[in-house]
Amino acid sequence: MRRYRLIDFIWIFSLLLSASASPAFAFSFDEIIEKGEISIAVYRDYFPFSYRKDGRLMGVDVDVAHYIAKKMEVRLNLIEQTADENVEDDLRNAIWKGHYLGGQVADVMLHVPYDRDFSLKNNQVFFFGPYYQERVGLAWNPEIVGEQATIAVFRFDKIGVELDTIADFYLVSALGGALLKNVVHFPNPRAVTDALIGGEIAGAAGPLTQLEAGLKEHREAFRTAMVPMRGLKSHWLLGAAVKHTYRQLGYFVGDILSQMVGDGIMKEIFNNHGIKYNPPPDELLGSTAQ
Repeated sequence: MRRYRLIDFIWIFSLLLSASASPAFAFSFDEIIEKGEISIAVYRDYFPFSYRKDGRLMGVDVDVAHYIAKKMEVRLNLIEQTADENVEDDLRNAIWKGHYLGGQVADVMLHVPYDRDFSLKNNQVFFFGPYYQERVGLAWNPEIVGEQATIAVFRFDKIGVELDTIADFYLVSALGGALLKNVVHFPNPRAVTDALIGGEIAGAAGPLTQLEAGLKEHREAFRTAMVPMRGLKSHWLLGAAVKHTYRQLGYFVGDILSQMVGDGIMKEIFNNHGIKYNPPPDELLGSTAQ
């Protein structure tokens, strides 16, 4: 009987691992129509865009994905994409290469930055269909800090924020660090708004979509507003992406997204989740970032 060396076992194991980890491929427009199914990636546990409640996947981007599949007259396969170290990694894992540990590769990914400079640095991806403009803002309890709250009032009252976010970086450095002692960190956006509702904090900072959605059942008791952040980007566009070789698919889905914005369908979806819809500029509808 042949005696195997340790290096033989390592080689065999690596072959088995690479075979089991090989991701499925994304499909072109024609292939999607032929097989009657489209795979769309949304972020895992990303309230209020894609999250689970009582085991059911729901959220703004989930509703958008369902609408895209309906307009294309195909079945929808939703892929929950776990966020990696940065968006570039997410795009690689979700649509153009796949994760090295395996898993599905989507035909389309939603909720990706729509920015020309960003697109030029990611030439394996085709960016298109801006459908929303996110903004960083404040939510506050007017009974504690007044009707017209500003960042400065939180020198005296506690303000909550999700840890390691743009809003967090801004708060701890704003006004020369004067707010630092009153900044309370939370692990996720829902924990922030829950603390505001529960009276643990007087205000909250973060993306307005997350603040508004978290306060959906208590909107009358709180105020929200956009807050310009000097030195930091306080608003950005969100769109969709496909692998760079599947531009035809991108153009087709981009037209659906533009129609959703123009016809008020996108606004209705956002409003159903307790969010005020902030559309992209008219001149960008139907455009691509490349």
